[in-house]
Amino acid sequence: MSNPKYATARAVPTVMADPTTLDPKAVRCLWTRPVPAGMGDATYLPSVVFVDGTECPLACAMDGLAARQFCQKIAAVHDWPVKDGRALDESREVAQARIMASLDDNDRKTVDGVGMVNMPGTGRIAAMFAHDAGLPYGFAMEAVTRRLTALFRQMVIPGQDTDEHRQAAMDAATDKMAELYRGEKPQPGLSELGTHGAGVVIADYCHDRNRTDDDYQRALTATLEALGDLWTERGIGEVERNRMTDEVMDTSLRRWFALTGRVVAG
Repeated sequence: MSNPKYATARAVPTVMADPTTLDPKAVRCLWTRPVPAGMGDATYLPSVVFVDGTECPLACAMDGLAARQFCQKIAAVHDWPVKDGRALDESREVAQARIMASLDDNDRKTVDGVGMVNMPGTGRIAAMFAHDAGLPYGFAMEAVTRRLTALFRQMVIPGQDTDEHRQAAMDAATDKMAELYRGEKPQPGLSELGTHGAGVVIADYCHDRNRTDDDYQRALTATLEALGDLWTERGIGEVERNRMTDEVMDTSLRRWFALTGRVVAG
């Protein structure tokens, strides 16, 4: 019997993936993933980063040199790139480092010796962050558009057309989201839903995809952040924003508990 070929970390049934079970076309790179401090010399986890932005360990944690050698040996077979991480403590920073590691080299540039990301790369990063957070397609499209618009509204590049750069970033983000959410139809955006609708949609989306409680919490947090941007844009005051946030959380948590077979009090 041949080994299954996994194209996303979500399909891997074990804690660590066997390198022989990876779909070569679905691998973005191998990564020496930084792990939280406090584990002695075992500070890096050899991991695979898939094209969809998910990642999965390939072996137990080890020191940096051993992790690099482990990844390099596997990568040589398929000509996969190997990206190095840096020691981090916060899970969000680890996620950011993973996304940066998965970025294509042609999205990077060096200016005066400083590594930077170009405009299309900025769009792709925004798309990957939204997808990584677990946002539904429609939520992600709207959130990324709003974030990039706000970013370029504040940006002034002497002698250059900011609108042109914004469009380049948006086009890249749109293409990246189409790739990451392949097979999904965009749901309504947050601007089309009330507090009740937003809470229900994110709970249903996570449940339909067999997400864990932690995955759901991350997606709910990202949804609330995106709603915060929307409400700020609409000029909604702090008191009303807090009330609306409570409504989204209450509705969504009740829905999630009901979907996962838990008793909802009150």
